Amino acid sequence: MPEYSTIIYEKKGPVCTITLNRPEKYNAINLEMASEIQNAFQAVRDLTEVGVVVLAGNGKAFCTGGDLSIFPSIAEHKSSLNWLAHDGYGVGKAIELCEKVVIAKVDGHCLAGGLELALMCDLIYASESAKFGMTEINMGILPGWGGTVRIARAMPIYRAREIIYSGRKDYTAREMYEMGFLTRVFKDEEFHHQLDAIVSNIGSKEVNALRMGKEVMMRSLECSSLDAALAMERNAIQWLSNDPEKVKAREMFLKDSTLFVEKQKKANIDSDNKQA
Repeated sequence: MPEYSTIIYEKKGPVCTITLNRPEKYNAINLEMASEIQNAFQAVRDLTEVGVVVLAGNGKAFCTGGDLSIFPSIAEHKSSLNWLAHDGYGVGKAIELCEKVVIAKVDGHCLAGGLELALMCDLIYASESAKFGMTEINMGILPGWGGTVRIARAMPIYRAREIIYSGRKDYTAREMYEMGFLTRVFKDEEFHHQLDAIVSNIGSKEVNALRMGKEVMMRSLECSSLDAALAMERNAIQWLSNDPEKVKAREMFLKDSTLFVEKQKKANIDSDNKQA
């Protein structure tokens, strides 16, 4: 297993859990954490047995955004651009292109850059007491790790605008769900149990089917026409159907079925002869 200082990387069967681990800072992202998140998602991409990655936060927050202590180090104009174009962009692409189903497990505060991290994931589940918000506009800026762009694609635009423009940090999980942001919300006492069941279910599916499902849904949105997207879907299904392991399994199934039918026919013939 890779060793990290700001995150915890754990693999169990088809599920990998990446936990942001700066609880004393409410899992605020510094330069080291940004690098380690990117590295972890690149590492898990190559694990053929893993189909699901859970992104969580240790302590009382999922993530509260960028660590304010890093801002002096990126105050120089070029460094600021690198924080956005290298670190932020790199983390987003590493999560999106890791080829696994990525689930954000949001418990506690999910603010600013933390909300941007959640938006990079495929599914977002939250405990009822979780709090959400995009607070950057309060400092006269905007989300810089894709939040402004991704939130406009993730929920009804008029509701996304309110979240960006208001700068609120107290949206409840129920409010966010009703606005179309979250996958599901669970009561606090049920959250971990319910999410474990969902992760177990998705993790039981064939890894390549999950990978193809993610890619087709993501890339189809970039197609210029529905027909192009449908062609992509057909190609994915053909690839999955012609997987050598699946072909072998089908052949074995057909062989066993043929043998079973032949035995049944022979048994019926023997029975008819005895009766005659």
